[in-house]
This record gives sequence, structure tokens and C-alpha cells, in this order.
Amino acid sequence: MRWSKLGWLGLLGLLGCPRAPEQVEAQVEAQVEAAPVCGRLVLVETDADERSRVAIMPAAGGAIEALLDEPDDSSFPALVSPDGRTLLVLSSRAHSEGKTSDSFQLVDLTGKLGAARMLDLEPAGQQLRRPDWAPDGSWLVFESDAHSFRDLYRVELSSGAVLRLTDDPEGNFEPAISPDGQNIAFVSSRDGDAELYRMTADGGAPQRLTTSPGDDTAPRWSPDGSTLVFASARERERGIDLFVLGVGGGDRRVRPLVRDGSRTSPVIAGAPVFSPDGSRLAFSEQSPSRGIAAIVIVDVTAGEVVARIATEAVDEQPTWSPDGRLLAFARGRDDRSDIVRVRADGSELEVLTDGAKQRWLPRWVADPSCVRVSPAVAVEPPAGRG
Repeated sequence: MRWSKLGWLGLLGLLGCPRAPEQVEAQVEAQVEAAPVCGRLVLVETDADERSRVAIMPAAGGAIEALLDEPDDSSFPALVSPDGRTLLVLSSRAHSEGKTSDSFQLVDLTGKLGAARMLDLEPAGQQLRRPDWAPDGSWLVFESDAHSFRDLYRVELSSGAVLRLTDDPEGNFEPAISPDGQNIAFVSSRDGDAELYRMTADGGAPQRLTTSPGDDTAPRWSPDGSTLVFASARERERGIDLFVLGVGGGDRRVRPLVRDGSRTSPVIAGAPVFSPDGSRLAFSEQSPSRGIAAIVIVDVTAGEVVARIATEAVDEQPTWSPDGRLLAFARGRDDRSDIVRVRADGSELEVLTDGAKQRWLPRWVADPSCVRVSPAVAVEPPAGRG
């Protein structure tokens, strides 16, 4: 776990006389582990009439407040901005032929709850999916059916200007912006099945990254930009599992994320999220035969499972605290759905909600006072087969 330079200087000032580096490191770890739970959780509340609204609560637990209350809409927290000050909300209304008419709103998380600005995207009535936020917070990328089956678009938040990034009849999906904001990884079926591609942030120079008879989907960048994690059915005995692709230095090799032999049957893995420093990755691991899902936390470099939080419930949608100490996720069982918080080693699990409503899709908001960690140094490109 790494601290910013200011965090180190402040701690050294408190320590007084100089100490050996290992003593300072131990002191840092002790202070971080003892720190109070910081930040807030935005989430979805679904009532008995199956109407959904966005709400917010302290990550430490406590009262839940409505962030947006729009009874005619189904609204979902899509993304928190990189600086933690703004929430992107996706709102959907039923449309003709089973489709939806979607819109994006930007909600200010620093002032009075409920203050929102609609993003005016043309044409109206389109389906919007899979947004991702540029690291400098100035633009978004998303997929839309505005002019095709599905293509990718970029919108500048200051001006509202929209740039179409792809144009292919087979579809382009699931964009993910690199940590330096220079590239976008995405999924496309342009060459037959779903494979991973990379293009520049303005839509230029698309490059195919994977080749597999099984679909490759859902790319996510590591915080240092050296690797992509993605879901794939490329190895039948693993089910739909997560794999890691090296993208640094021209390397294109692939390996399974989990390599410690702990798997005993095929799984369906999804919703992967890197810890803020990139050393660990959490995801939801479904057991198709049992209808349950566990939250799994993996050491990315070693490929070893750090914790597997498994019950007779469906645990999914993990989200990390800004300091990487904690995870929150949704736990569904029967007619209940609650928000749960746990330490990154799987200990000290606490249910934060009371089951009075269906509460799910948590997003951790880093408030200005919260400690944030930096990405770990780049690891060696992974070995394996493409």
C-alpha cells in the first residue's frame, strides 16, 4: 500500500527522530489499518413497485438519503468522477419494442443533494450503456445505438460536443479508457467473434489485441496501465473466467488471473475491479450449478486468492475504498438485497443495510479527507498464450 508524498511527510513529522525504512513502513501500515472508514456509498434503492432511485449513505454505516428522487424513472449510479466530486447517473425509461430511452445526468456530490445537470446528447431516445470517465475528468466515452446497432462515442463535458469513435455494423462495446487517457480498450465483433481492441482516444488506429474462439469481453485497465483484465470463455474447463493481458512493451501474452489451483469447477466471473494501487483485484464468482456467487480477492502478480467470501447468497458488484483497505458489495438472498462491507483480507464483514428495500450497485465515493493510495509500480508482462 502506498501513500502520497504529503502523507509520508506528515507522518514523518509526527514520528520525530529518523527511523529505519522498515520501521516507518510498519508505522504507516498500522496507521492506515487503524484509520476510520472514510467516504460514502452511492447505491440503488428499489421499492416494491420495482421503481429504482439513487441514494447515498456513509461508508461507515448510517442513514440513507435519496440523492435523486424521480418516481417515473429508473436511475442507476454509473460512475463516480476521478476526483470524487461528481456522480454520473444513467436514467432509463421504457420505450417502444422493449427498448429504453436513456439519459446521463451529472450529480454534484459536494453540495446540496439532488443538484443535477442533464447531458444533452443527440439524438434523443437512444440507449446508452457502459460509460467510462477520462482520468482528468473532462470527457466520457460510452456506447450507444443512436446511429447503428452499437458504436462508441466521446462527449466533452464542458461543451457537450460529441465525437463518434467507431463505425462498424457488427457492433463495438464496453469501452475502457487507459489511466493516461491516451487509449481506449473496447470489444468488437468486426472480425467474427467478440475480441479486444485498442484505439487512440480520438478513435484512431484500432488494433486487435486478442484472438480466441471464445468471446473476450469486459476489459479493465490496471491502474498503472501495464495490463488489461478481461472475461473470456477461451478455456472451456474454466467456464467464463478472468484473464490478464500484458499491453506494455508490445507484449500480447495472456494468462488466467487465478492460477493457484483453487478452482474445482467452471465459474462465471464478472465485475472485476482493481484495488487503487493495482496489487489486488476483486470480482464476483458465480457457481452456475448452485445459483450463488462469491466475492473473490486475488493478488494480481502471484495469481493467488487472498480471500473468497462465500455464503449461500449472491455476492456481487464489489467496489473498493480509496485507501484499498475495504470493499463494499451487494448481497442478494431470497427477496433481500443489502450492502455489505468487508476488509480486503475477507475479515470483519458487516451488513450496512436493514433489508427494508432492495439495495444494490454500490459505488464508493472518496471524500476530500479520505486517504488515497497510488498505483503500484508496473509489474512484468504476464506470460501465457494469446
